[in-house]
Amino acid sequence: PAAAWQVPVHQLGGRAVAYQSCRQDQLRLRGWGPKMGVEVETITPGDGKNFPSKGDTLAMHYKGTLAADGSKFDASYDRGMPFKFPIGAGRVIKGWDEGVMKMSLGEKATLKISADYGYGARGFPPVIPPNSDLVFEVELLEINNLKA
Repeated sequence: PAAAWQVPVHQLGGRAVAYQSCRQDQLRLRGWGPKMGVEVETITPGDGKNFPSKGDTLAMHYKGTLAADGSKFDASYDRGMPFKFPIGAGRVIKGWDEGVMKMSLGEKATLKISADYGYGARGFPPVIPPNSDLVFEVELLEINNLKA
């Protein structure tokens, strides 16, 4: 569950005089607090019935760019071979583990991932600077050898 935060609902002279308890995900929806997590925007819908589960082996194509300037840092398309990995096993960044599980087979989507759900303060030198928000265009091609 998301952590509870106390957020100001009334301010007087720059100081909060009343607080309301909110979960962190509610703060993001209201535009308060740190931007965290992953947003999934569908480009092309999938089949709507086959969704990945923790431990499934997936095959995906992707292109990763820096949100700050749009520069590409990696793409499976360039290699001509989909990326295969187990979902929900911590083998990919948290933004992928959480975002891809919301996609259905055959779906093409954009994942907007905050730095803390990507490579965080360490980055991935030299291609991803520290504290970088990331944007991935991803396509879910297979779930456990079931092809789109």
